Amino acid sequence: MEKEKYIQRTLEYWNSLWRQWDNLVFEVGDEEGKYAVQDAHWEPPYFDGFTLAEDLDQIAVDMLPLIDDVYAPAKNPVLFSEALEEIAANITSYPEWMEVESDEGSTLGVNTTRCILKWLWLSSRNDSHPGQAFLDKVYEIEDNLSMISLDENESVDFFTKKLPNEVCREIYECFKSDKCRNNFDNVYTSRHKIKHLYEKQFNPAEYLETCRKHLAENWHYGLPLVNDAVNQGDYQKAESLLEETFSRSLNKGNNETWFPETSLLLDKRSYFREGNKEEISGLLELWADVSKKRGNTKRSVAAKLQSVIFQTPEDWSAVIGEYKKTQNSELKKAIDPLFAQWQNEMARRSIPRITNALFSSETWIHWLIEAEPDITGKREWFTEKLSVWLDHLKKDTNIFVKQWPSLARLTKDVPGSEKLNKQYPTFFKIVLPDDYTMSLLYKARCSGLQKMGVDSCLSTIMDIWKNHLRSIIPDPANAHKSDYTYHTQWMKALYELSHKDYHSILNQWHLNHCRRRNLWRDMRTQGLPL
Repeated sequence: MEKEKYIQRTLEYWNSLWRQWDNLVFEVGDEEGKYAVQDAHWEPPYFDGFTLAEDLDQIAVDMLPLIDDVYAPAKNPVLFSEALEEIAANITSYPEWMEVESDEGSTLGVNTTRCILKWLWLSSRNDSHPGQAFLDKVYEIEDNLSMISLDENESVDFFTKKLPNEVCREIYECFKSDKCRNNFDNVYTSRHKIKHLYEKQFNPAEYLETCRKHLAENWHYGLPLVNDAVNQGDYQKAESLLEETFSRSLNKGNNETWFPETSLLLDKRSYFREGNKEEISGLLELWADVSKKRGNTKRSVAAKLQSVIFQTPEDWSAVIGEYKKTQNSELKKAIDPLFAQWQNEMARRSIPRITNALFSSETWIHWLIEAEPDITGKREWFTEKLSVWLDHLKKDTNIFVKQWPSLARLTKDVPGSEKLNKQYPTFFKIVLPDDYTMSLLYKARCSGLQKMGVDSCLSTIMDIWKNHLRSIIPDPANAHKSDYTYHTQWMKALYELSHKDYHSILNQWHLNHCRRRNLWRDMRTQGLPL
């Protein structure tokens, strides 16, 4: 009795979710409905399949845990298939002048895709050939509904992780038949990915053959081939495969080959997605081992350092620790250029407003990193370099104008800087860089400066700002659409540091910008004296 009540309540909730679903789908196809979006009144509306997918996915989150309980009492094995057909039909019913094309359809979200595949599997599992039956139903959706597509990653995950092992094998055998042999040569389709993962599980030799066949198209296929060559003890072949893998990953269509000792791979990070960090780092570490086996110790230490840098570039202790492991002078020459390139990258990441003129020379961040491996021996050297640089900034306005972003970074990182937020709140917020204080890079800089004992230089730094901030106050003549918020904020920062310089700039503005009414309005809004 209790079970019947539970099923009844679950069905009632299930039906309420479908009413929400139907209300959303009802909007599709209506040129004045929710999913006909118009960016500007003079532009024609277009179908917003992304928002539709998001809205359906929110409902699917609640549907997913109910499916096992409601499938049998619902008595509708084609429920989701018919629902998708309705969406596709509604999309095509938009007026012709909206020109909704097939590539402007809707890619369903993860949870919606999961619901659909789970329902299709439940409707197939009692078939005499459940794998074939499930595959046919998925193919029917993919092949016949051009305006609707499932989430590819979720499809791959469902096929390879959510189905019984014997069903996966049945589908794999189906893939191998002529009837199903289509779209497998496109390495970026879900069908190829599913088949390839089945090969890995059921036919390792064919898995490696697919990797060889498609390495030119997908660099990810390099790792299994390299591992296979290493397992066979063929290190020359392994290195050749590593060269080809990185050549493909860097999209080098010419004969140019990248080697670990030639340049910092991190500088080419635009070629890699964030999710590939561990895979690339692992390949570099593997290259280090292969090179060591082949007697190329220079390449080995370079590849190892590259691996650490690519994995955690902002973890100074890890990178410097790896760098310090190399004591041999000849080997050190091989990695010194890489270490210098990494220093440049740390400076670039640390200083948001870094200019080419500043970046062409060393910064205090370079010196700090250079001193880190030998804090005791280099502390005096670092403080002397810093003192000379600060003295040049203090004496020469031109140097300050060129290098003030580096000074701003130092001001924010130096021990004791937090008190500036109370003394000069606008200066602290507007002139100094914003930070994610939990980042490894921020912690590394602050920790390094703490070790160097530069607490006493904060007063010198603030003297430089007080003397020269006026030289970098932005000119209201360059304001965008008469918005002077940025300019007046800088003036407020200047007022906090030097009333004299503020009034000097103010007098110039009265002469040069007296007709900019919005400027003076914004100045009053900031509470500044006029």
